[in-house]
Amino acid sequence: MKKIEFDELQQSRRNQYGYQSFILLAMLIMIDSVLYGMGFIWMKHPTNTFIILLVGFTYFISRCIWGDALVGPKESPKRMTAKTIGIAMFAVAIAILTMGYLVSYRNMAPSTDNDGSTMTLVCGIMWAVIGVVYLIKRVRGNKAEQ
Repeated sequence: MKKIEFDELQQSRRNQYGYQSFILLAMLIMIDSVLYGMGFIWMKHPTNTFIILLVGFTYFISRCIWGDALVGPKESPKRMTAKTIGIAMFAVAIAILTMGYLVSYRNMAPSTDNDGSTMTLVCGIMWAVIGVVYLIKRVRGNKAEQ
């Protein structure tokens, strides 16, 4: 597998964005703990931690896209698009196979509680935010080239 090579500026930016994401996660988890200690429970325990992690991941990826630190300089856009489509198709296939296995062999139905729909909503919002940041970056990049 080919290793993506970043230049020094991209590595510096990725390290900076990673540090900022870590601090953001630490602060959000601390705020959540304080609120939980005061009796304010906004979500059940595993779900709230996962949502906080998704917020941190979304921040990191959005900052990397905005700062041109997501893809190395040697990667061609066509190759990146092909990789992205391939990975997305693989992820969808794994999700379908997993759901099929759980429903047919284990006699389990998909979750109908609030946590499942909340997680779906948060993941959808996360991907929408990443997509919007990418589109804005592409539009601004095209205008700057003209």
